[in-house]
Amino acid sequence: MSEHRFVIVFDFPGIKEYVFGTDRLVEIRGASALLDRLNREDLPAIISKTLQTPQHAQKCVFAGGGAAQFILDAPEDRIMDLVRQLQGHIFQESGGQLRLVAGYAPFQDNYADALQQAFFELDRNKRQYTFGPEPVLHCGFVRECDSCSAMASCVTTYAGDTRLLCMSCHLKTRQGRRRGHWKALARYLEAVGLSAKTIEDLRPDDFEQIGARCQAKPGYTAVVYGDGNAMGKIVKTIDNEDRFRLFSETVSMSLQEACYEAIWDCCLQVNGKIPADILLLGGDDIMVYLAADTAMPFAIELAKAFERKTTERIGKDPFFRNLLQGKGFTISLGLAYGRSHTPIAILVDQAEELLKSAKQRGSGITTNDYYAPCCIDFHLASRYNQIHVKDSRSDHLTLNTARGRTLRLYGGPYTLPEAENFLNQARLLKRSGLPRSRLHRLGEAPFEGYEMGNLETLITWGRTRKEEHRNALYETLNALGCLPFPPWRETGETIDTPIVDLVSLTEWTTG
Repeated sequence: MSEHRFVIVFDFPGIKEYVFGTDRLVEIRGASALLDRLNREDLPAIISKTLQTPQHAQKCVFAGGGAAQFILDAPEDRIMDLVRQLQGHIFQESGGQLRLVAGYAPFQDNYADALQQAFFELDRNKRQYTFGPEPVLHCGFVRECDSCSAMASCVTTYAGDTRLLCMSCHLKTRQGRRRGHWKALARYLEAVGLSAKTIEDLRPDDFEQIGARCQAKPGYTAVVYGDGNAMGKIVKTIDNEDRFRLFSETVSMSLQEACYEAIWDCCLQVNGKIPADILLLGGDDIMVYLAADTAMPFAIELAKAFERKTTERIGKDPFFRNLLQGKGFTISLGLAYGRSHTPIAILVDQAEELLKSAKQRGSGITTNDYYAPCCIDFHLASRYNQIHVKDSRSDHLTLNTARGRTLRLYGGPYTLPEAENFLNQARLLKRSGLPRSRLHRLGEAPFEGYEMGNLETLITWGRTRKEEHRNALYETLNALGCLPFPPWRETGETIDTPIVDLVSLTEWTTG
C-alpha cells in the first residue's frame, strides 16, 4: 500500500442558492443539470486525467448529489494542486457562481476513521471559506442581468423570449436548453414504448405550461421535495469503500428509477406536454415541479418504488440486511402547493420545511435507529399570506377550546399508508359527485371550534340530500378516524382533524 494514500471528499456548498436564484424553469433545470455534469462527470474525469501516471492512482468511491469521494495515491502537495485545479474549473464553468470545497485525510488501513477525519476537514474548510455576497459594481450605463442583479453581458433567446443576462445565467440557460435530467427520463420513456421524437416534444418550456395542464384546477402546481431517511446514521456505520460504493449507487440509482417510474405512472401527457419537470435529482435528494393534481400520487408512488428497489438491491448484502432488519432505505417528502406564478423560492422553502416535519414524524415512530418509515407532509401556499408553513399553521390552523385544549386543524405529516388512505378518500369524495358547496362547508366546519365544528359537520352530513353522498361522507369520516365525534380525532392530549387537508386535496384530485 502506498505511503501517500488519502481519502478525499468534495462538497458543493450553496447549491440551493445557485439553482433557485431565478424564477425561470429553463435556468433552474440548466443550473441543476450543469451541477450534475460537473459533479458526476467532470470531477472524476479531471482527477483521472491528472493522476494517470505510474506514480499515482485514483479510485472513485462515488460522485453525485452535490458530493463526491475518492481514494488517491499521490503526495499531499500534488493533491493540493489538484484541488485548486478542480476549484478553478468549477468556478469557470459556472460563471463564478458555484464553489467546490474539499477535505482529505491519510488512509492506511482504517477507512472509517480516515473518512471521518476527511469530513471533519471538509467541515472546517466550509466554515473558513467565504461565501458571503460579493459586491457588484453598478453604473447607469450598463444594464443589470434580467434574472439576477449581476452585470449583464450576454444576449440569450429561449422560447421566443430574448433577455440580457450575466454570464452565470447565460450558462444556465444554455444548459437548460439541453436535455439534462430529461435525457435519462427520455431513455426510460423510450424503453416503455414512447418514440424519441415524441419525448422531446413532451418537455414543458416553463412553469405556466405545467400549471395549465392541471386538470383538476388549471394554474395550480406543486413542488415535491424528497430526501432519504437516516442516511447520515447509516453512512457512519460503513467500514469500507466497497460497501460505501454499494450504498451510494443503490440510493442514487433507485431514486432515479423510482422518479422516472412515478412520472410515467402519474404524469400522463396533457395537451402535448408532460405536466412535470425534474429540478434536482442526485444522491438521496429529489425535487420535482408538477401540476397540482399529480403531486400526491407522484409522491406516494415515488416513496413506494424507492423502498422496493433499495430492498431488492441491498437484500443480498448481510451488513445492510442486518442493519435494516430486512427492509430497504426510505425517503420522506414535503409537498408545497401553489399557483404557477407563485415565486419558486417560496414553494421550495415551504417544501423544505414540510420535508423536515415529515422526517421528524418518521423518526418519532421507529425503534430502529437506521430505519425510519416514509412520511409525507403537504401545505397549500396560496391559501395563506404567511411565507412559512409554521406561521400559517400557528396563526390560521390552530384553535383553543374553552377548557384550554389545543385544536389542530391539520393532520399532517402522514405516514405512507395514511397518505394512501387519505388520497383514496379524496378520490372517493370526488367520484361521489358531492356538490362543491357541501364539500366547502365540510372544510369550514373545523374553524367553528370544538363543539360548533362537530355540530356543523353533523348538519352538513344530515342535510346532504342524496344517500350516496351521505354514505361517501360517512365512509370518509370513518376511514380517517373522525368518528364518533366528527370531525375531530383525539389521541392522548392531541385533538386534530384531517378534514381541512382532505378538502384541499380533493380540489387537486381528478377522481
